Amino acid sequence: MVYCWKCGSELREDAAFCSKCGASVRGTMGVQSPTGFELLRDDKNVQNHWARRLVAFIIDAVIVTVVLAIIAIVVSIPFIIGLSFPSTTLGAFPAWWNAWWGLSLGGLIPLVVFLYFFLAEGLYGRTLGKEIMGLQIQRVDGRPMDFRSSLVRNVSKIYWVLLLIDVAVGLGTHGDMSQKWSDRYIGTKVEEKTRMTIIP
Repeated sequence: MVYCWKCGSELREDAAFCSKCGASVRGTMGVQSPTGFELLRDDKNVQNHWARRLVAFIIDAVIVTVVLAIIAIVVSIPFIIGLSFPSTTLGAFPAWWNAWWGLSLGGLIPLVVFLYFFLAEGLYGRTLGKEIMGLQIQRVDGRPMDFRSSLVRNVSKIYWVLLLIDVAVGLGTHGDMSQKWSDRYIGTKVEEKTRMTIIP
């Protein structure tokens, strides 16, 4: 495969210009594209794209935190009920309470994070943060976004280390700089619907 030297997009064999960024590709055919990290270091457009994605992720994190705070209030009702139980030899609360609290913290938080991204992108092709930042998830084959694609591209959001690996592998390899590894695997990418400058 041949890629644009400037933006990393895949090119047709007979292309004279990149259809995405407009860069001339004459005389560069057969040259591998730079990695996303190289583009991130040198190209203001790539820096701006990833800055917008980071801001969108922070907005989404705030939204998920508010939802989790509401869930925590609901989950704490057994805690309030648990205060009326007598102390046990193992601690201040009965064993069922420790299991309940551990399940809510250990399993509920990653589930809510995943469901937010999975449902928003599966139904609408974007989260609220992406909408505010003018970004949209699209399939590279032109078909509408679906739940299968959303599942694959968001499964790494269950645990933050997986998300970092997903982004690092996507940026560390050749190809479209707007794709994480899971995006390349399932055939999705983040497109800019509007022009917005974060990095001047």
